[in-house]
Amino acid sequence: MLTLINNSQDAALAQRVTTDLKAQGFAFNDTLTTAKDNILLVVFSPAANADASIQAVMTQAFDNSQHVVLLMAQPTTLPKLINHLKTFDFSSAYPLSTLAEHLQHLASPEAGLPLKVLTPKVRVKNRGVGIWLTVVVLLWFIVGLVVVGVFRIQAPVEEYNTVETEYAATVANIVQQNLPRSTEEAINFPATVQAVTTAQRPILIETATALVAPRPTRSGFSY
Repeated sequence: MLTLINNSQDAALAQRVTTDLKAQGFAFNDTLTTAKDNILLVVFSPAANADASIQAVMTQAFDNSQHVVLLMAQPTTLPKLINHLKTFDFSSAYPLSTLAEHLQHLASPEAGLPLKVLTPKVRVKNRGVGIWLTVVVLLWFIVGLVVVGVFRIQAPVEEYNTVETEYAATVANIVQQNLPRSTEEAINFPATVQAVTTAQRPILIETATALVAPRPTRSGFSY
């Protein structure tokens, strides 16, 4: 089902297109319905762009998740809200057959869903969802503070220590396997560093450096 809207300045083209599409078997509604299969045709021009009633009907079609198709009566720059729409240039030609094929595709099961447009209604809805999520996050944050601060509920210390001990032992084992133990290994140490994984290099270098660094004495001198 089709609904066509236009500004009074574009009435001649709107009437011609309506008559020719009806001759090809397309049905029309005088007003836009909420049915998903209702396709909105907009005869677009500078006058239509300035027409508040046309803008309102297009916005309603977007909120209904309906397809909107533009028929360009005169060349004009499309507003950002609708510059993604399929357009047919009727200003210098009369591509009725191409338009009819496109409308048949939109009415078929193979047609995809219309792109979501950020209309004022959608913006308000998104803002409401954002506020709701923010409130939920804050509530859970407060609950977490109460649970930890008042009821002293924390992660199991023994389990944490066990995991950390195993992790430290694994790291120490990897580092010990690659530390130089002779003059020859010390000479080849840069190559060894390049051979290990990137994540292990800083640990290996810092450990080897710490082992050979001078140790401070009580008197402040190194040995």
